[in-house]
Amino acid sequence: MNFLKYSKIYFAIAILSVGVSIYFLSAFGLKLGIDFEGGSSMNVVYKNDAPSVETIKAAVSQIEEMNNVQIQPAGDNEVILKINKKDLSSESYNNILSKIKETGEIDETASGVETISPLIGKELKDKTMVVVVIALLAMLAYIALAFRNVSKPISSFQYGFSSTLMLFHDIIIPLGVLAILGKYYGAQLTIPVITALLTIVGYCINNTVVVFDRIRENLMKDRKSSYADIVNKSLNETFSRCVNTSLTVLIALIPLYYFFSNEEGLKYFTLTMGIGVVVGMFSSVFLASPLLVFWNNLRQKKAGK
Repeated sequence: MNFLKYSKIYFAIAILSVGVSIYFLSAFGLKLGIDFEGGSSMNVVYKNDAPSVETIKAAVSQIEEMNNVQIQPAGDNEVILKINKKDLSSESYNNILSKIKETGEIDETASGVETISPLIGKELKDKTMVVVVIALLAMLAYIALAFRNVSKPISSFQYGFSSTLMLFHDIIIPLGVLAILGKYYGAQLTIPVITALLTIVGYCINNTVVVFDRIRENLMKDRKSSYADIVNKSLNETFSRCVNTSLTVLIALIPLYYFFSNEEGLKYFTLTMGIGVVVGMFSSVFLASPLLVFWNNLRQKKAGK
């Protein structure tokens, strides 16, 4: 299979997808969840088994403060409502509680509300940005170091830069989808979604390094073939591994999304992970290594001049 034959089409798809994602991120932005913006966490304890999430959401849907509420079951008879409004007034609390009482008998002595400070949200945002930047720089340095003895014509830094560039591609597209879902369905950027994004980073870099490592092995074994032929051979040897790994993750995510679709945290965690896995497999096979070949061809053309 000639993976490099349509590399220009792959690059065009990637550039278009990233461009569209950046547009939607700029136009819509990301709806930050209570973990980042602060808000109110309302704990409701039922005297009997708690009703379904849909039942509770339908009961409170007419209240303005509950437009983007996240409802999370916490045991058989308890639910937690995460509300984006800070300092929920006693009037609003009583209004919400009266609607929830329509869904079942409440133990008011065990129920209550607490405010989550926006300072915590700011700290989480700052730490998340620091973690992402450090992770990207560390991966760039590690790959450049690991491939320092790789045979020419591509330098070890180019391997590192290509893999880091692919990570930007793998992260920005799920974020673009999340921006669209946030605009039309109220999806929020929460800690579970951040966890999914960081997992995608580790997963995708692993896939890319596997392909690069096979290129390195084949470069050392084969001194006669062109760089493009060696890259294509390496892609053929690792393609089934990349696909099988991605399918394994997706098989685990599909039932998780289906059975826990009512829980907002898990729903968007699995959705983000699923998109990231597909996008990451595409970049690892069809973008990262063909980009190296493109750079090599460009260098040869300049040298020919």
